[in-house]
Parts: sequence; C-alpha cells; structure tokens
Amino acid sequence: MTNRELYIHYVKNGGDKFICSPQIGAGAGFDTKLAGKTWFSQTTYEDTMHACEQFDMVPLYNFGLPDLTQLTPDIHWEGCPVEISETGRRTYRSNFVTPVGTLFNTTIEDELRGTCPTKALITDEDELDVLEYYLDRLLEVKDFSPITAHIRNVRNIVGDNALDIQWAMQPYELLGFPSTMDTALLALDCRERFYDLMDKILQLDEKLIEAVAAGGADFVFLGGPGSEMISPKYYEDFLVPYSKQVTDMVHKSGMLVYTHMCSPIEPMLTKGYYNQMGIDLFETLSEAPVGNVKSIEDAFQKLDPGICTRGNIGLDRLLNCTPEEIYKQSWHILETAHRMGRKHVLAASDYLFYETKEENVHAMCRAVRDFNEAH
Repeated sequence: MTNRELYIHYVKNGGDKFICSPQIGAGAGFDTKLAGKTWFSQTTYEDTMHACEQFDMVPLYNFGLPDLTQLTPDIHWEGCPVEISETGRRTYRSNFVTPVGTLFNTTIEDELRGTCPTKALITDEDELDVLEYYLDRLLEVKDFSPITAHIRNVRNIVGDNALDIQWAMQPYELLGFPSTMDTALLALDCRERFYDLMDKILQLDEKLIEAVAAGGADFVFLGGPGSEMISPKYYEDFLVPYSKQVTDMVHKSGMLVYTHMCSPIEPMLTKGYYNQMGIDLFETLSEAPVGNVKSIEDAFQKLDPGICTRGNIGLDRLLNCTPEEIYKQSWHILETAHRMGRKHVLAASDYLFYETKEENVHAMCRAVRDFNEAH
C-alpha cells in the first residue's frame, strides 16, 4: 500500500495502527530550515518533500491553487519592485487591476520569520464591487483545464503521497480578499450582498473542485476562524450551512475534506458545529495555551467518531520541551485515542515553525512506531 493509499484509507476507515504525520510546509518555515534557507518565500515543493523524507512519517502535502487571473484576460496582477529596508525587511506591494477598479495589498517578509500581510485587498464595502466583477468573470469561464494541468503537475511531483489543495474555498472568506476581522464586519454591515457574494463563490467552488479532482488531488482544505475572531452566530449563519454545501461537492467529486483550526474552537465544538460541516480530517484539538479544549478526552467525546482527527502536540512544546517529554505526551495522546476507539493521526497543533527541534519531531515518529509495535 502506498503512502497515499494508506492515508486515505486510514482517514476513511481507521485501522489497527496509528499514523504519524507532522505538518510540514505551508510557509511555516521548518522545511525552509532543513533546506538550508532563511527566506521562507524561497521554499520549493521539493524542499517540503525533502523535509518530510527525513522523518519516519506519512506526509499529507498541502499546496495552493495557481493564480486564477490566468482565466480572466481583463484582470491581472501588477507587481511592484520589492522594497528592502535597512534591517533587511522585504516589502511586497501588488495591484489587482480590473476594468471596474484596482485593489492594493501589501505583505512584509522578515528573514527567519516568514511573510505577513499588512494591507488586505478589501477594507471597505465599496471595494466589494471589484470582487463581484472578478467573480462574475470567473463564472463565465468554461475551460478550467489550466487549473487541472497545474494540479496534475503537482500530483506528479509528490508521487504516491496524499495531496491536499488549499484555497479560500469557504465562501465566508470571500476568496481571502479581506482580512478575517474585516470579513466579519462586512457580513454585519452588508448582509444581503454578503450572501450574494457567497452564493457566487459557491458556484465557483463547484468548478474549481471538479478541476482539482480531475488533476488528482485527494483532499481540499476547509478552514475557519475560532472564537477569538467570530461568534457562534457566524458559524450558524455562514460557516456551517455553506461549508456543508462545499463538502457535499467535494465528496461527490471523490475527494475528502481536510480542516485546520488552530485557534480556540470552544464553544463551537460543544455546540456540534464541526459535526455538521461534512469534515473528514480535523485538526486540532489543542488544550491551553495553544487552544481551549478542556482535554483531549473531552474533545474526542464531542467530535463525531466518523471524523478522523490530527494533532495535538502544541507548537510551544515542540519548541521548548525535550524529546523525552514529547515522546511521553505523544504516547498519552495515542493511548487516549486507542482507549476511546478514535481514528487519530499524531501531529502538531499547526505547521512546524522554523525553530522546531528536529529531535522532537523524531520523538513523535518514534512514539507512534513504538506504540504500534506494543499494540
């Protein structure tokens, strides 16, 4: 059985043996370090794969969609020269140009720290006109084969390993054009238009899901902010009903849904929202200080047993604890999952930071290997 077959089978059906799959990639920097680089933006697919190959793990590679403006000839990005400060900070500015207006965004990058957006494309209601124009143009597109070709190329790169494709698929995110906080405010200030935009994004998602599936992806990524960003009411109005429509599309295409929520997930977990969203692989059930679940046992009891979980070792512990301490915590998580009959993939609470100790990642992998041999 290939790694790809193993991962998919385990998420669907569980099994007698647990899987170790630390999250490597997604711009967090651990793969950058192992490649001998210091600027996260220079990390390649090959760097991420090489990092995973250094550990006794079963990877789930998480990569993004290509630029969708290749499908819309009257819309394009204009890049500006990179600005480098005296301290070495790089500032990237780009313009999103359409016939109905131009949006601007800014991202900074520090060596050893990665990138951070400081100006989102959309910050007020008037700018939604540009997003709607873009969506209308994309919905006119008949040929999504360039997207399929890109995913097929990534599929060839990762070989017989599981592949997840990530984009701002959840309609609530408005394609990621506004920040999370601005998105929440826009939903309050222009509710009807917000619903109209989500409906259009849902139509676009259907086309993209078909294209991604045709390219050979196994999972697609469905995120969502935690309770530090939005209230349970937002889950009820936006996230749960629209996510369920998206996940129905994904399952119809033959793919699975991978969800990552590294922020506080209570009280959404207790209220059962995640059980209603059609999720196949859910991370992470983190206790304080990373998350806010009462305990792993309590979280397992509240999450549908049909959902495979992934995690739950805090990045703070992977940064600061000894390998012996990581091994002991890993064993506790595996023992709890075994006792409660849960499908669980041992991993971290999020994608591994640049400073993560390699020996601690090895300790996680060793714990899974030893636990499986003992049971």
